[in-house]
Amino acid sequence: MNIYFATQLSASALSIAGTYFYGNKTMAGPVLGIAAQVPWWLLMYQGSLWGLLPVNAVMLVLHVRNLWKWSKQE
Repeated sequence: MNIYFATQLSASALSIAGTYFYGNKTMAGPVLGIAAQVPWWLLMYQGSLWGLLPVNAVMLVLHVRNLWKWSKQE
């Protein structure tokens, strides 16, 4: 397995897990969402997929916002 494929798998797995935990309304949702952004940013950079920049930036902001908002509620 090459590093590019491993990065794709980790981006997928973290995104799926984050979405699952968002559905359970647990702090793991936004934490995994933030963690998922790392491989997504790497994929964007490695593949010169600059069209993904807006969605990656907005998703990172939303995950950080949700983590901050939820941490104030607990």
